[in-house]
Amino acid sequence: MKIFIDGFGVVAQSITRKLLENHSIEPENIYINTYKLAQNSSFLDYINQMGLRYKNSAYKNELFYESVHEFSPDIIMSLYGRRIIPAQYLRLAKFGKFNLHPSSLPQYKGCFSVPWAIINLEKTTGITIHEIAERVDSGKILFQEDISISDDETGYSLWHKTASGFITIFDEFFENYLAGNIKPKVMASGGTYYPRALPFDGIIDESWDEARADAFIRAMHFPPFRGALLKRGESVIEIESAKKLKLAKGK
Repeated sequence: MKIFIDGFGVVAQSITRKLLENHSIEPENIYINTYKLAQNSSFLDYINQMGLRYKNSAYKNELFYESVHEFSPDIIMSLYGRRIIPAQYLRLAKFGKFNLHPSSLPQYKGCFSVPWAIINLEKTTGITIHEIAERVDSGKILFQEDISISDDETGYSLWHKTASGFITIFDEFFENYLAGNIKPKVMASGGTYYPRALPFDGIIDESWDEARADAFIRAMHFPPFRGALLKRGESVIEIESAKKLKLAKGK
C-alpha cells in the first residue's frame, strides 16, 4: 500500500505516525508534499527523523508530477493540506483519495471554517472526511461527526477539538475504508463557502451588537497570532475579551 500525502501540522504528523505504527505502512511507501513554514516545523522534524520522502512543491511542477506518477500511489490523502490537488494527480490514486475538513460539509466549505462557525453563533460544527473531487469540498462523504461549540469557545480551542477529533477516529476509519465497509454518501448541494482570508480582516465592527462582537473576539483568539483588533484613528488595539472592548470603547 503506497500513500501520497499533502499534509501540514499536527494532524498530518499524527496521522502519518499512525500509518507507520498502527497500519504497518513502510516508510518507503509514504511520499509527502508539505510546507516549509515555521508552524510546520514539528512535522518537518518528524519527517526527517523517520527518513520519509518529501517535497515542498507546487503541483504545476512537471518534474514533481513525474515523481508522483513514478511513485504510483494507491491512496492520496489531504491532511490539512493547503494546496488544491489537481485532477491529473488524483487520477493516479488506484484505491482512493480523501480529504479531512473541519466542518459539517456542505456547510463551511473553503477556509477558516472554525472561526466562522463561532462568528456565526453556531452551536455545533463537525469533522468531515470526504472523497476528493475536482471541485473543492464537494466529494462524497465518507465520515462525519458533530462537535459542540461551547458558549466560551475560542478559535484556538475549537481548532484543537476538530483536530483531535480527526486524530482520534482515524484508525477505525482507515481500517473500515481499506476493508470496503464505508458507503460513500453524496454530499448535499448548496452550503456555505469562505475564502482563504482572515474574517473581516481581523477588525471589529463597532456596529455589531454585544453577542456578535464577543463571538468575533473569541473566534480570533488563536495564540501566538494576534487577536481581534479595534481601530482607533491611525492605530489599532488588540482586544482579547468583551470586557476590554467595553473599556476601549469608553475611552
